[in-house]
Amino acid sequence: MKIIVIICFTVTALAVNATAEMNEFESCHCKNGLATKGDTKQEVLEDCGQPVRSQFNVRRDCYEMWLYNFGPTEFMQGVCFDNSGRVKKVLSLERGY
Repeated sequence: MKIIVIICFTVTALAVNATAEMNEFESCHCKNGLATKGDTKQEVLEDCGQPVRSQFNVRRDCYEMWLYNFGPTEFMQGVCFDNSGRVKKVLSLERGY
């Protein structure tokens, strides 16, 4: 099961590189609040909880990305952090699983 999640995340990261310009946002709606551009990692953890996955150096402008999967009826969200640990942008990805 872990290998499937890793493969899905890798494919998603590649898709982000191709389509991010159309799907960039400044915030991510989470169960406990809103993760917004400029928030720290701690603030995102408080609002959104632990990500399903995290990956470093996903894109030139995204030092670290946390993937949130809100289920099959919602789109997954990739929260991109800059190298200072603050949210740079949020990417809307494919439907969750």
